[in-house]
Amino acid sequence: MKLSDDVRREAQILIARRLGLAFPEDRHADLERGLARAVRGASMPSPDAYLSWLAALPDESPEWRRLAAHLTVGETYFFRDQGCFEALEQQILPDLIAARRSAGNLRLRLWSAACATGEEPYSLAILLDCLLPDLADWVLTILATDINPEALESARRGLYRQWSLRETPAWIRDRYFHRQGGETLEVDLRIRRMVTFAPLNLAEDGYPSVVTNTTAMDLIFCRNVLMYFTDEAQRASVGRLQRALLPEGWLVVSPAEASIDLLKPLTPVNFRGAILYRKEQPSAVSPQPSAIVPSPPFAFPHPPSPNPQPPLDRARALADQGNLEEAWRLCTRALAQNGLDTEAYLLLAAICQERGEIAEALQALRRVIYLAPDSASAYFLMGSLLFRQGKRSQGRRSMETVVNLLQSVPSDEAVAGSDGLTAGRLLETAREYLELRS
Repeated sequence: MKLSDDVRREAQILIARRLGLAFPEDRHADLERGLARAVRGASMPSPDAYLSWLAALPDESPEWRRLAAHLTVGETYFFRDQGCFEALEQQILPDLIAARRSAGNLRLRLWSAACATGEEPYSLAILLDCLLPDLADWVLTILATDINPEALESARRGLYRQWSLRETPAWIRDRYFHRQGGETLEVDLRIRRMVTFAPLNLAEDGYPSVVTNTTAMDLIFCRNVLMYFTDEAQRASVGRLQRALLPEGWLVVSPAEASIDLLKPLTPVNFRGAILYRKEQPSAVSPQPSAIVPSPPFAFPHPPSPNPQPPLDRARALADQGNLEEAWRLCTRALAQNGLDTEAYLLLAAICQERGEIAEALQALRRVIYLAPDSASAYFLMGSLLFRQGKRSQGRRSMETVVNLLQSVPSDEAVAGSDGLTAGRLLETAREYLELRS
């Protein structure tokens, strides 16, 4: 489909404003192909009619997500970028694992922030399985998000052609994949269970948040995504990704996105064949790549002020820093003083989720729903945990409740207990979950 200059300009302006995606001259063909698919999918008579209809839709409309999926490129393969995975295997992850062992904190949180069809997060899961002989003793989070629900469904199935494994060593194929006939290979079930898939649009403000499980990350992969954003969307997204990292956490971008100016204040660290970006401890001197130090426990640097930080705010800050034990203690202390505090139960549920205590998290959320039956945040967290457990029908019912609770709420109104998310953003994400197939 060939667009007229006027229609193309209209599409570029509208898509940049609403989705944060840029289509300069060298990507005009990508825009035309993606828009053609969207026009056909919406059964519209012409591109200009489609754009007029689209402009009138709110940001949380499912059609915007469908268009974004048509416009983004999702091609990838296992262990893409050998230099990056060598740096992870030989230095970054071993040093991080050793530091956590020394601290008695057997917990790691990794996020593939634009996972497409799942090759990247499964590669991370395989790498951790190789590096952790005591894997069962660890609490691991490998979060994999994408804007495209069809890609997420494909990722969840874990079925791939030989071409997706073109850079994968033969011994890994033999150990972690099972032939399903012809050219199809299936990722081992144990590896699939290590990864949690969830819908998320990186160009929007649904992260970092305990509600979307996007806080306190040790490592974030965000490759071949930022290059498609407008300058404004790039800076906003990088700022959110930085806040999602723990101190001493790592951000991985593609070489084409590796701009020191864009990624400030992250520090570039050179490895053989790769440059990764590190979030320094506040006021710390830039360390060598091997010097990964766990976050220190919370302590007042000065005597408490006359107006100390409320306990729940302190607990939330500690959870964001990865100090889940102290955050958990503050939450339970607050609940001992006031067993009707729904905010404390919601934060406790998020902390338990990060600690891998899913049953305890669900118990806390049921308590919130008992005390506040209209808590959209509690139903959303419960739904995402049920999806994570593979209880998809129950998860769908929770997400349907979120939609029913929020569909009449003003889209810019903050949702109680949602870590600052608006009703429109939480509603949109709940609908994205519902687009996942049963």
